[in-house]
Amino acid sequence: MQQAPSGTKKLSSSSAVAIDFTRDSEISQVFPSGALLSSQPGQWNGVHLGYYQHRPHELPETVSNRHLVLVHLEIPTWAGQRLDAQFQENQFQVGDILIVPAQMPHYARWDTEHRYLILSLDPTAFISAVQATGSLDKAELLPHFATADPLIHGIGLALKTELESNGLGGQLYTDSLCTALLNHLIRNYTAQKPVLAAQAGGLLSCRLRQVLEYIDAYLDHKLTLTDLAAIAQMSPSYFTQLFKESTGCTPHQYVIQQRVERARQLLVEGRLPIAEVALQVGFAHQSHLNRHFKRWLGVTPKTFLKHLL
Repeated sequence: MQQAPSGTKKLSSSSAVAIDFTRDSEISQVFPSGALLSSQPGQWNGVHLGYYQHRPHELPETVSNRHLVLVHLEIPTWAGQRLDAQFQENQFQVGDILIVPAQMPHYARWDTEHRYLILSLDPTAFISAVQATGSLDKAELLPHFATADPLIHGIGLALKTELESNGLGGQLYTDSLCTALLNHLIRNYTAQKPVLAAQAGGLLSCRLRQVLEYIDAYLDHKLTLTDLAAIAQMSPSYFTQLFKESTGCTPHQYVIQQRVERARQLLVEGRLPIAEVALQVGFAHQSHLNRHFKRWLGVTPKTFLKHLL
């Protein structure tokens, strides 16, 4: 936990307001306005995102049944924060985070209108991620005052973009982001750090083959990290680590590559229009195909077809 500076006040906890930060009706009890953007409860396997813009405000002491990670997005903002009985005043910079463990009383006030994200995490999902490391049965998430963390800032923005695009990246992409978030918290913000077991050479060849065959057979379906990890008979986080070691890319990157390659094959065959090809290989629509096709092959599908003539 970040140590409080000289002069930090020790405050006694009063009766706190219990808030479920996945429910707008409860958030409105203590915040001046609701979320500008919010994921659906249960949408991301234990991770919920709320995007807020608030004028200067004083938040009464609250307590959440979920772990909270606040990500500051805009102009530097002076804020006073109390976590349990410890109080600090900090100037939050863009990308700074604040961690409030579940059931810890939290009070805040700030003097500038600003925007931020709240990533609220189901403690059960957090415990499952801890146990999946194979080296810990439990790990206590520690409170942190204003702390710079570019990775969490980037994951938060990526999840926000997914909401704004109606899930354009797909379930496998958001699964990967949420898994990365949980693993990063476990490795950097818990009292006892896990030691992940290493397996030289990545996945066993038989398990890798099973996963790749599954991806090939269901490329046009909604693939999830949980399903792929189950085929390999391991946790999603460990599977992601070994899959990348085996293939040189993440599961999500591999799936995108395979979809682009199959789209290329279908375009060469020339039997389907581009929009239909996009759906056949698992992209949400033609624009989704266009973006990834150009990223991997350097041209759009339409330009690619012209070069075939």
